[in-house]
Amino acid sequence: MTNRILFVCSKQNFLVKTVLQALHESFEVEVVEPDIVEIKLLEKLPDIFVVHLDDDVHSFNGTLNFLKEKLNEENADRVIYLIGTDMELEAAHRILPRTLVTADFLRPLNIGEIVKKISTLNLQGGIHSRRKRILIVDDDSVSLKFMKNCLSEKYDIALANSSVNAISFLAKAEADLILLDYEMPGANGLQVFEMLKSESRTAQIPVIFLTSKDDKETVMKVLAAHPEKYLLKNMDAESLVKSIDDFFKGK
Repeated sequence: MTNRILFVCSKQNFLVKTVLQALHESFEVEVVEPDIVEIKLLEKLPDIFVVHLDDDVHSFNGTLNFLKEKLNEENADRVIYLIGTDMELEAAHRILPRTLVTADFLRPLNIGEIVKKISTLNLQGGIHSRRKRILIVDDDSVSLKFMKNCLSEKYDIALANSSVNAISFLAKAEADLILLDYEMPGANGLQVFEMLKSESRTAQIPVIFLTSKDDKETVMKVLAAHPEKYLLKNMDAESLVKSIDDFFKGK
């Protein structure tokens, strides 16, 4: 992974200058305004984008749309960090889905946190060895949030709260692993699994079922579908991360 960062901001106030100073200690940082023409004229885009939003979030619309197109085209070979208030981040995510953003940082900003997050990514081998992308499909928002918090340090996480959203996501993006809730309402996990395996584009994506039940009957039903494995939804964070790490080590 290169040490280059493209830092997008509309003005360099004291906070922005402090963040830039901290990043300059470990990275080569190029600062641009949210001007899509200027960004497109760059000879080579870096691997890391940091977008510092401000009150005029609409001025970033072109940049956010550009980044969304790039990530979809290049299968997430770049990462994006957004900095802003709750309202600014909410507005930005209407254009750039949360599934495509590596992390959000709330202002007032913990500068050490963002530097640590980016540095950790660099030490892990970076983006050219592309972090594995996991699509988590679960109708339970609490479970989605828990699993994202556990796994996002090491993996690119995409979330879907229904079978429809999962299929829609996979129609335009790829995943290295799907964590699929077996007991979803509507089209349940087994039906989604069968749909995925029937399509050439998704047939080869490994699927791990998530289940809240560990009785023999449920486990036998889950295993009868022949997923890669199954995980209990009540497992602790450390066990979840280890299970996913062990899965990818075996690939």
